Amino acid sequence: MTEAEITEIFVRAAEVERKLPSTGKPAQLKAMNMGYVHTFAEMNHWQEEELHAANWAWLDPKNLRATTNDVGIWEAAMEMIKLIPDTKKRRALWAWATAEAGGQAFAKWCRTVEGVSRQLGDWRKDSAIKCILRAFDRKPLQHNENEAEGDFTNTPENSDKTSIIEVWRADDCFSFDTSLRDFSWADAQNERRRQREARRKQAA
Repeated sequence: MTEAEITEIFVRAAEVERKLPSTGKPAQLKAMNMGYVHTFAEMNHWQEEELHAANWAWLDPKNLRATTNDVGIWEAAMEMIKLIPDTKKRRALWAWATAEAGGQAFAKWCRTVEGVSRQLGDWRKDSAIKCILRAFDRKPLQHNENEAEGDFTNTPENSDKTSIIEVWRADDCFSFDTSLRDFSWADAQNERRRQREARRKQAA
């Protein structure tokens, strides 16, 4: 499963969430739409696009009830979100999916609800998706629960390295290769040049 497939599942789950009934609390008050029936005399002056939209408005996905397949996608997303250990990342991923499904804008949610910047919200959302990817790619006998941090680099040389911290090791742990750590190409070239000059003078 790829990142695109995971994001698609969560966006579709957020769309289904908007169709599901609100349970566990009193029903919200809604304005009553009485509807308006247009006469044929009125519809005779409509354009072809307007007639087509009026005839097929009842098939609008937003007006249809959730199917069993839609509910299955929503349940799959609810199971996948359990793989994210951090609740902040869970909230960021679901808020982003809700925004993509037509809900509150993600930037507004970050600012008003979480009190963070949009950049931090995007990082939490991306990190949540990576948590799900690692959970699916994880070997059953070797759990890799090391999460990527924004403060460190994340440019692995090999596929099995998810995080690389660019720091030196402690001074007391590599006494055997101090010369390798302090090696200088300029000093090596100068030493080679001095030896070459000494051999030339000795030969003359």
